[in-house]
Amino acid sequence: MISKRAQYLTYGNDELCAEMRKFIEDAGVLLDVRDIGSNPLSEHELIRLLGHLEVAHFLNTFSESYTKFRLDKSLPSRDQIISLIARDHTLLRQPIVKSARLLVIGCDKRKIADMLKIRTDGESPADVAVSNHGAAKKVQHRHSAAGK
Repeated sequence: MISKRAQYLTYGNDELCAEMRKFIEDAGVLLDVRDIGSNPLSEHELIRLLGHLEVAHFLNTFSESYTKFRLDKSLPSRDQIISLIARDHTLLRQPIVKSARLLVIGCDKRKIADMLKIRTDGESPADVAVSNHGAAKKVQHRHSAAGK
């Protein structure tokens, strides 16, 4: 079975982000973790990450830098915001969880679970089968004597 993989971008020691990371890893998803505090994203990487999405969705409105740069008053151009984020990673909401084609910004367990196709109780949907009555039940995996 091919393992699911995702990129996990975060910074600092945030308890809620650590909880989200544990939830994802406990569900069997292999994470490529990047601490953008010690390994910041370049402008080019930010442009690729944001794609055509609205840059305001990525902004951390609780960051001290958000008010320092007066982003609470008005937002500059997309290019200027990307440049600011590249200089000050605390402007970026965390965590950012990115799969091959989708991403979730922030600690929304339900959205992360939907994107990665994992259950909120940590199990993979592949571990659940639908009975004849339409109710979900856990599938018991049997292993052969060979250990497979």
